[in-house]
Amino acid sequence: MESDLNSWHFYINGYEQVREHVTEIVEKTYPGSEFNYIGGNLQGDAPLINSECGNVWGFTSGAGDSDLAWHYRYMLNEFRRHDKMCGFVFTEFRDVTNEFNGYYRLDGTDKYFGYEEFVPGMSLADLHAADFIVIDAPPCQTVQANAQVAVPLLRSSYSDQHHGQQLQLSYELWFDNLGIRTVADQGAIALDWDGFGVTAIDAPITITMPNQDAVAVLAVTLKDASGKAVTRNFITFDVRSGSEDGVYDAEGRFVNVPVTAFAEHSFNYQWNAIQGYKTNGGGEGQFVYDINLPSQAEQNVIHHVDIRFEASAKRLLARNIEGATDRAHTISFMHGADANVERNSNTYYMTDEERHESRIHVLIDGERIGSFLLPDNPADSRGVLSWQYQEVYNKLDEAGSFGYLCSVTVPSRIAAKLDRSRSFKLTLEAEQGGLALYGRNAGRYPFDVLLQLR
Repeated sequence: MESDLNSWHFYINGYEQVREHVTEIVEKTYPGSEFNYIGGNLQGDAPLINSECGNVWGFTSGAGDSDLAWHYRYMLNEFRRHDKMCGFVFTEFRDVTNEFNGYYRLDGTDKYFGYEEFVPGMSLADLHAADFIVIDAPPCQTVQANAQVAVPLLRSSYSDQHHGQQLQLSYELWFDNLGIRTVADQGAIALDWDGFGVTAIDAPITITMPNQDAVAVLAVTLKDASGKAVTRNFITFDVRSGSEDGVYDAEGRFVNVPVTAFAEHSFNYQWNAIQGYKTNGGGEGQFVYDINLPSQAEQNVIHHVDIRFEASAKRLLARNIEGATDRAHTISFMHGADANVERNSNTYYMTDEERHESRIHVLIDGERIGSFLLPDNPADSRGVLSWQYQEVYNKLDEAGSFGYLCSVTVPSRIAAKLDRSRSFKLTLEAEQGGLALYGRNAGRYPFDVLLQLR
């Protein structure tokens, strides 16, 4: 028997697991190899492709209905890292019954991958570009503030469209500093774009991390001579100062209050997630915190107080009310078995066109000082910390979930009272849409309930 293709299927979650698996396949692919062939047959020079891959089977009890954007970017990045990889088939274009693995929902409505918020203009199309920049690094790394990090890059070309041309690779390391987009490092490299396949770019780029707590993004864009983007890519970093209350580039003193350290709550359904760095309240209710401010010996005068936190609505799933029911993820799911998706412990709906809103209020000692409309209960690649601090690779805990930055300034008359009392009750109150609060190792902002005191 002579084969036109040397192909294989895989469904594996976890960056390290995917990287190891794809590397093994590639290393065992060469003329004369017995790998992936049966009956005494040997590999010839048939091109290697992955003829089926996805994000649904590589989990205990299946992925349920969860974010695929994070996994998809690093999987495509790993495919493009290897010269022998000639193509792939992703399952599937739309969700199907019992598999929620599509680029689109079953009815054709959009899912939101969130890539454009890392690199302006980026979409799925960038990961499919014939000419591509591979970032040979994990999707997120935990690093120390002010560290220097070397990032290897590779060029991958499946097309001769730009061969013989000089392209420009621009890079930018940016982060959100308490709501302000800040560039920490940037640069550009001229690349002679010659030849097919995968080759290393001569030297890694070396970038200096912010000197504070941050979720930093290394965004790269390959441009042609006219300045048009050829492809885009990114990775992220959880930058840590080592300070208990965090370090941020802003005036004043900071106090971080863990989101799970509430003194009381009044939600009918309440639970913590992501190794205790996220707390959820379903339906209407309150989280109440007893806040202690620095003493006068520590800070003589407090005349200005800002409160920041990351929050989203909280959509109640069947498992949140009735408990999870995980089932063996067998071939019966392909035969129309009921997936019971909301009872699957891995389910956390990927951001899509359907919205789940919640209105919340901020109160100090019972007096309302601010309100926010939280537009959704999203989960996608933007939930960097919720992905980075998953406990295991094959079971999800609200993976990719994230919220919105909420910031309120305490009225000066109340700040004057707090200067004298040095303590208060902070209440975060939700209407019917519920409330999820994201701590230092969850969501997309590197803090808990953060008080800025001046």
